[in-house]
Amino acid sequence: MKNLVGIIGILVLIYEIYRWLRKKWIQRILAEKKKGGKPRKPPVMRPKSEQDCPHCLAEKGKEAKGSRGIPGAWSDRKGRGGRRKKNSTEGYFCSNKECEYYKIADERIHALVWDGRHGKHEEIRDLRCQACGKKFTSRKNTILYRLKTHSELVQRVLWLIALGMDASALEEVFGVREITIRAWLSRSGEQGRKLHDRMLVELELVHVQLDELWGNLKKNGQEVWVWTASDARTKLLVVLQVGGRRQEMAYGVVHELKRRLKARCVPVFSTDGLKHYFYALTAHFGKWEDQGGKKPVWVLLGELLYAQVIKHQRRRRTVEVERRMLVGEEGEYRKRLKTGGLSGQINTSFVERLNLTIRQNVSKLTRRTWGPAIYPSELVEHLEWWRCYYRYARYHESLGEKLEMPEERKGRRQPRRIRRRTPAMAAGLTNRRWTVGELIRLPLL
Repeated sequence: MKNLVGIIGILVLIYEIYRWLRKKWIQRILAEKKKGGKPRKPPVMRPKSEQDCPHCLAEKGKEAKGSRGIPGAWSDRKGRGGRRKKNSTEGYFCSNKECEYYKIADERIHALVWDGRHGKHEEIRDLRCQACGKKFTSRKNTILYRLKTHSELVQRVLWLIALGMDASALEEVFGVREITIRAWLSRSGEQGRKLHDRMLVELELVHVQLDELWGNLKKNGQEVWVWTASDARTKLLVVLQVGGRRQEMAYGVVHELKRRLKARCVPVFSTDGLKHYFYALTAHFGKWEDQGGKKPVWVLLGELLYAQVIKHQRRRRTVEVERRMLVGEEGEYRKRLKTGGLSGQINTSFVERLNLTIRQNVSKLTRRTWGPAIYPSELVEHLEWWRCYYRYARYHESLGEKLEMPEERKGRRQPRRIRRRTPAMAAGLTNRRWTVGELIRLPLL
């Protein structure tokens, strides 16, 4: 028996030595092949044209609808009855589609006046249009329209949601049902989308970084990707879409980005190693050129500069960062960045930091959470409201602007030397920080 145990031990030792030698042989063979073999050529990526983008083709198929001109100011018309304006009605507009002052929010032009008030638990003002005679509440086309809950409670709940609180936790704190909070969040997401469409037009950006953030849905464990496009200088989140990691989504993201840019504005682009971005960018930033009577050829714009930042990881650690220019020259790329007030380095650090902020403040994207979104539309509404808060109501520490003359403050406080700014203030969309109350009371159509 002892001899049998000894023989088995010797065989196990021989097997372990064989495994160790085999592993060393394989590593040596692979190292020799890698050293002596030819370097691998990167795949050839050919640019696409606007005919490959389904969104561009769909836009060409639509007929352009003419918009009616802005009528003259109501106060300049003579022979019309009506009370004079005693209080400001700036920002409100007539919601009657048949009225000539429909959707005109300038108080110097429209014919709105305050006309009474109503409300049992909270005072709500009423408005009346002197042109068409229609009377409506000041909460029309806002988040608070026909809500019986006090506006201060709605404001607090939406504020905490934008800071990363979950709806189930807010239900325990405020005693509001979770289904009600989800209804408010749905309204606020629609409000954020409308404000985004109104304000973000004719943008002039310097450096746009694009990236995608992984998420999951509760229904069937479905995976989704949050596509983002951010400006490195103003930290403005220009594009935010949810979908799969496919070429069609890349086309949609770049198509929306170009639609919001100023004419002839071509920023500097940087992304990760996903090849979908190359085809989407080349399909939107180019032009057709005639070839002497032959078939026109799609040619990329000379201002287009595009680089990729590829991170090679081993055991969940970054061991190498590869920077690759796909369109344009690296010297021109760095020069354009330095001209725009940036460091001149090829990187995607700003959009990656933004992805971390999104994951921290959107509870439905938190890792290992018990409350992910059930449907993609629910996640989109949450993201839209957070983007609205992030852009207008949240100071960004890196956007602080040094004042030439320090501002004195009351008491014994030190003079203010830095002016804090939001991304909207840095981009010139507004000159002050908005409150959450202003965002939920702003009428939008």
